[in-house]
Amino acid sequence: MKRFVMIAAVLGVAVAGVSQAATVAEVKKKGVLVLGTDPTFAPFEFKGPDGTIQGFEIDLARAVAKDLGVRLEIRAVGFGALMPQAVTSGRVDMAISAITITPERAKVVSFSQPYFRSAQVFIVRAGNPGKFAWPASVKGKVIGVQGNTTGQFVANDTLKPRGATLKVYDDFAAGLADVRAGRIAALVGDAPTVDDLKKRLPGQFEQAGKDLAAEDYGMVFKKGSDLAAAANRTLARLKASGEYQNLLKKWIVQK
Repeated sequence: MKRFVMIAAVLGVAVAGVSQAATVAEVKKKGVLVLGTDPTFAPFEFKGPDGTIQGFEIDLARAVAKDLGVRLEIRAVGFGALMPQAVTSGRVDMAISAITITPERAKVVSFSQPYFRSAQVFIVRAGNPGKFAWPASVKGKVIGVQGNTTGQFVANDTLKPRGATLKVYDDFAAGLADVRAGRIAALVGDAPTVDDLKKRLPGQFEQAGKDLAAEDYGMVFKKGSDLAAAANRTLARLKASGEYQNLLKKWIVQK
């Protein structure tokens, strides 16, 4: 999605404000890899019924921690504070939260290799009662975007020039509520979100029209950190062993 205010909810036993590690050696010495994530983006990261944070990307982060021989500690951080401030300030060792790799972001943080190809799409009410279509129906429509996400960046560049009015949300769920209530024509979101919504909330949402823009997700680390290379080694191992495909089937691939 995603995404670039400073409020964070901290989970686990970490002490807020303590500077985190920037290198593999520091993480191993500390014995813990501190992960920052915004757990509002199922199936990539979300809170389960028991309140624990889980999802496809959480399992990837657990694999990185396992290969480093340390435990994973998860901090729930709102996206605006997560990317890039939480990483560059050292509040977390790494961030993973459907974060799109962009040249602008790569100037201030280090990314792992891409691990998932996604796309920005339009989410509408099931049945598309407003007959929203891209690009034919954009002019004069109110379209929702989550603030500081690549969806907002794309919408500013692509939709506003076509006459759309953008409504910016801090909370993606609030945008979905407005779609469901018919207060906005569509909400820009990531393609896997639509599949997850269809599973969790059948008969409420669907995708309208073609993809708006393609994008690749990457894990994020402090600029120049060798933790990025360690994450790449884990991704290579998971793909070679078949574990990566198993995680896709577990969390993302439609049954």
